[in-house]
Amino acid sequence: MRRIWSIAGWIAIAAVVCASSIAAGIERHVKEGSRDLTYFSSEPLASKEPAPVLVFLHGNESASVEMVRNYFQQWEGPAREQGWNLVLPWNGGTFSFTSDAGVRALTAILDDYASHAAVDRQRVFLAGHGDGAPAVFYALSRCPDRWAAGLAIGGDASRAIDSNRLFAGNAASIPILWVYQEERLGALQQSISRLQSAGLNLSLLAANEFTVKDSIAWLKPHRAESLPVQVDYETGSPDFSQAFWVNIRGFDFRLRNDALDSTRVDPGTGAFLRLGGFGYDPAGDGPGLRVKWLPANYKGPLKKEDVIVSIAGTMIEDARHYGEFMEAQRESRDVGVILLRNGKSQRLEARIVIPHREEEETARVHAEYLKDSGEIMVVSRGVQSLAVTVPGIWAPVQLSWNGLDVADAADAGCWTLVDGQPKATKGCAGEKPVPDFTPPSSVHSGDRHGRTPSPGGGNGGTH
Repeated sequence: MRRIWSIAGWIAIAAVVCASSIAAGIERHVKEGSRDLTYFSSEPLASKEPAPVLVFLHGNESASVEMVRNYFQQWEGPAREQGWNLVLPWNGGTFSFTSDAGVRALTAILDDYASHAAVDRQRVFLAGHGDGAPAVFYALSRCPDRWAAGLAIGGDASRAIDSNRLFAGNAASIPILWVYQEERLGALQQSISRLQSAGLNLSLLAANEFTVKDSIAWLKPHRAESLPVQVDYETGSPDFSQAFWVNIRGFDFRLRNDALDSTRVDPGTGAFLRLGGFGYDPAGDGPGLRVKWLPANYKGPLKKEDVIVSIAGTMIEDARHYGEFMEAQRESRDVGVILLRNGKSQRLEARIVIPHREEEETARVHAEYLKDSGEIMVVSRGVQSLAVTVPGIWAPVQLSWNGLDVADAADAGCWTLVDGQPKATKGCAGEKPVPDFTPPSSVHSGDRHGRTPSPGGGNGGTH
C-alpha cells in the first residue's frame, strides 16, 4: 500500500491493506522519573549490526493508542525497507513533546530501545507532523548529540520559538527540513524568518503532499559525526547541560563574555490581548482583525467573526499589522478595544500582557579541538565549572579555558574546570567510562589554528 502524506492529514491513494497484514509495533514501557512512558517500536532486525532508528512524533498529542498504532503501520513498512527500526512515542495527552518533559521522555525512550536493539547512534532521525513538528526543532536544540537530522512536516515552529528555549547554535550542525503547505507561507513567514535569522541549519520545502518514502529519502543521506571537533552549546537549565564531550556542571550568570552572544531564536515580546484567548488567520485581509476561532467553553467577550478595528486608539489595518502592533509593545497595560459585530461598533476593556519568559539568562560553551596544535580550546559565558572529556585519540592534549592554559598534557578521561582555579583536575563527579570514539572519515581538525576561536554569532542577544 502506498500512502501520500498530506500536510493536513493522510490520503490513501491505493488499495487498502487490512491492518492485520502490517505489524502494529511492539508496545514497550519505560520509567522516567515518576512517569511511566509508553512507546511502540519495531521488532529488532535479525542482523546484529547496529541499525538506524527513525523516531516519529505523530500529529495529534491527544491521540488514542489505536490511532498511534495506525501511525506506526503507515511508517514502519518504508522504514524497514531501508533496514531501519521505527520508534513511535505516545504521550497519552499528558505532556507536550515541545517541552523539557517531552525531550526527557524521548531520551529515556531512546535509551530503553537501545537496550533491546543494536542502534546506529550516528543515524538516529527525528520526524514530526502537525503538533509533532515544533517538537523536532525543540528536541534538536535541547539534545543535539542525539540526532543526525530532523524533519518537520506541517505544523508551526512558533510553538518551539515561543518557549524561549530554542537555541540555534546548539543545532547548527544538524540538517533540518521543514515541509509546509504553500498556502500557509504568509502565516508561517514570521517563524521562518526568525529561524533563518538565528542561523539554524534549515531547509524549506513548500508542498501540499509529502510521502513517507519522501521523508525517509530525505533523511537517509545524513549521518552525525561520532566525535565532532567543535561543540557549541547554550542552556539555562541544569537539566540540559551536556553536549557531546562538554558538560556544564555549575552556572554563574555573572560571568560575562562579550565574545559569546546568545544564539536564542528570538521569540519577540509575545504580547497578547487578554480577552480569553482567540484565534485568527495571520494572513487575513483587512480592514481589521477577524476572530476566526474561540476555545471550547469560551466565556470571554468575543464572538466568532467579530472584527477588531482599533486597540488603544491605533487602527488595525489587517492581521499582519496586528502582529506588528503587538510585537512593538514593551509593557503590560490596560487598553480600549473597538470591534465590529454584525456591522455595529462595540467597545471592550482589555489588557495587553507581556508574558514572563523562561530561561532569560543562559550559559554558553564553545569548545574546539585543534589537531595541528594538539589543543582543546574552551570559551564560555555564565559557566562556573564544567567537565571536558578528552577522547583517547586526541590525548595528550593542551587544554585552555577563556585564554588560560589549565592543563599542559591532559590524557584521556574527564577533566574538571572550575572558575578561579588555575589548573584543571583529572576526574569528574559521577564520571562515566571514556567513550570509545571512532571518528568517521568526515572528521577533520577545522581550519582555525590561532589562539582565539571564532564561535558563530547569534541574534545579537544579550544573554
